Amino acid sequence: MSVAFRIRCCLCATNIPLAGDVIALDGEWQRRYPHMRGTLACERCVIDYGWNCCTTAKGGFVDGHVAAPEDEVDVDSWSHHLARGTHRALVLTYPCSGLLQGAEAYVRWRAGDKHTEPEVAARLGEALAEFDAAQAAARPTAGSEARTSV
Repeated sequence: MSVAFRIRCCLCATNIPLAGDVIALDGEWQRRYPHMRGTLACERCVIDYGWNCCTTAKGGFVDGHVAAPEDEVDVDSWSHHLARGTHRALVLTYPCSGLLQGAEAYVRWRAGDKHTEPEVAARLGEALAEFDAAQAAARPTAGSEARTSV
C-alpha cells in the first residue's frame, strides 16, 4: 500500500493539485527566485513567474545566468524546465526537493519498500541521509538556547 502525500509548490507554497502535473525547475529559476524551497512547481506559478528573455540587449546572457540543459535552446523561462510529470514520478526523480516540499513519508516508504528497484532505493536513501543530517543540524542542542539577562 502506498503512502499519500501532497507537494507544496516551491514558489507559492500551496499544494499542487493532484490532477495537475508538477514541473521541475533548474538552477536559473533558483537564481532568479532565491526564496524557492525545492524545485518542484505548479503550472500556474511557472506561467506567472516566467520570463521572456535570458539575454541582454547586446545579445549575451545576464551576469550569473545558469545555462539551460544542453538539449534546450536557452531563450526564456520555458527553456529552464528539467521535467514535467506526476507527483510520484518527480518526487522519485528529485527526492531532495520532494523531501523539502512535503513528500517525506512517501520517500521513506518508497526507499524501504521491497518492490523499489535497488538503484532507486539507494538514491532515495542518499537523499534521506542528507535531509536527516540537515534536520539534525538545524535543531538546537541542549544549552545552546540564547540566554537573556533580566
